[in-house]
Amino acid sequence: MAKATAAELGHLFEDIETDKIGVVRLDDWRDTPLWPKVQNLLPGAESIVVLAQEIFPEVVKHLTPKVLVGEMALRDLYNRNSEIIGGHLDWEAYKMVKRLHSLGFKGLPLPTCGSPYEARFLESPLSYDHAAQAAGLGVLGWHSMLITPEYGPRVRLACVITDALLKPSAPSSDELPCAKCDGVCIKICPVTAITKPQGSETYSIDKYACSTYLNASGNCAECLKVCPVGKMS
Repeated sequence: MAKATAAELGHLFEDIETDKIGVVRLDDWRDTPLWPKVQNLLPGAESIVVLAQEIFPEVVKHLTPKVLVGEMALRDLYNRNSEIIGGHLDWEAYKMVKRLHSLGFKGLPLPTCGSPYEARFLESPLSYDHAAQAAGLGVLGWHSMLITPEYGPRVRLACVITDALLKPSAPSSDELPCAKCDGVCIKICPVTAITKPQGSETYSIDKYACSTYLNASGNCAECLKVCPVGKMS
């Protein structure tokens, strides 16, 4: 099957319903760790499409690790809403790959949840946050999460890797906002897993301490809740 033209690829996102879409052209990242990780997932890949959907602040406010035995766990509202958002993003990624196939290209949808994961080292084949930053959707904050200008860190992400050569998104022009709030996420972290980055570091987080506490408490996103970027007044 003949591959579509650049003009035909320009219509790839027309029926994709997500809050934000960004594109990474991998040639621009050939000398970074992003390149080999993506090539391992889909040899010959040329682009990554990153999809983002808002998590509503009204839901986030109920997310807490402090739930007593027998107490109603309102944080389950967050878990259920996350499942809805994840399902929506996964469906949009599936639709995009179907469109890519119809145009003669390969596509690998990476789901919001359930992607391969190395539990021993707390690593996945591709960091969605790093890919989203490369796609111009935002910047990585001191808490290691993507901060978007519209929603702050209140987003879920999914990715599509393809061998189609897509037009890259413009890099984010946003300045890192963390110094302005003086690291409120650092102050609120219940296990002091977040520290102020030094030198060339973008963030500094003890992911093992963070993961252990999250699993033991059932859920935690105190850093997400207090991040001032994207908060509703």
